[in-house]
Amino acid sequence: MKYIAAIFILGNVTYIISFVRYNIEKKNNTAAVGALFLAFLIVILPIIIIFSE
Repeated sequence: MKYIAAIFILGNVTYIISFVRYNIEKKNNTAAVGALFLAFLIVILPIIIIFSE
């Protein structure tokens, strides 16, 4: 079950990272930093929850 969640998370992070790259190319640094922070949270929080059990 954890592998299915990891695949879902990886897909979301890939999409958000592409959005970060788009914002950097368009010189919208505020949105790029916000999206990067969101991607960081999407990766870190599930790791903390999985290993805290």
